Amino acid sequence: MRRSYQTNFYTLSQRVRDPSSRQEKAAKIIWALTRYVDQISSPAVCLDVGCSSGMITAALASLFSATVGLEYDTVALQAVDEEARARVQFVRGDAMHLPFGDGVIDVVICAQVYEHVPDDEKMFEEIYRVLKPGGAVFFSGPNWLFPIEPHYFLPFLHWLPDRFASFYLRVSGRGTSYYERSRHLWGLRRLAARFAIRDISIDILRQWYLPRSGKVGRFLQRLPEGIWSVLLPLFPNFNWILRKPLE
Repeated sequence: MRRSYQTNFYTLSQRVRDPSSRQEKAAKIIWALTRYVDQISSPAVCLDVGCSSGMITAALASLFSATVGLEYDTVALQAVDEEARARVQFVRGDAMHLPFGDGVIDVVICAQVYEHVPDDEKMFEEIYRVLKPGGAVFFSGPNWLFPIEPHYFLPFLHWLPDRFASFYLRVSGRGTSYYERSRHLWGLRRLAARFAIRDISIDILRQWYLPRSGKVGRFLQRLPEGIWSVLLPLFPNFNWILRKPLE
């Protein structure tokens, strides 16, 4: 049976509604864009796929000549504030059927979205279609192999069959039905196979998170690059810059 969209994630997730959490994620994305994406040095159109209430989208808007936020959840779109509406054009739409022409977008943001979409392969096809040749995608998403499920912080939740995962959620008091579907590193690489992939997960960890982690972070900073590369398939989250090849 074909999956439908999860339409209540904004209501369920306190982190998605938390301005401080959203601003921290926006700062990370800005850090990555300003270092790895050359399109932001010239007039460019940005599409944020799965923008929720637009807090991150609005924070990114100053980097681009035009910014569009696309979201399926009407409750999330109703929560967009006036300041964000002044900076971003918001559209209710389906990530699997993007309402844009071919090759019209310079930069796509797809941050923590793929696991919430009924068909992530179709979403990636659509992102590829609307992106200009040479255009870039900032992609981030969870790793199925990491044992702690990132939305509910329950061990092994995402490794269970649907029925047992939903039962686990109900018993824990954190939800009623488990929806998210994540992939491991190799599955995500297959998903993005049409793009040139630059994996910046280690860069973001070492440059963004570890300096904020005290003594433990300083110790981990000294680990050789080779060790981080071995550990990469077990990271909780991946961060990539994807490029659509020039035609």
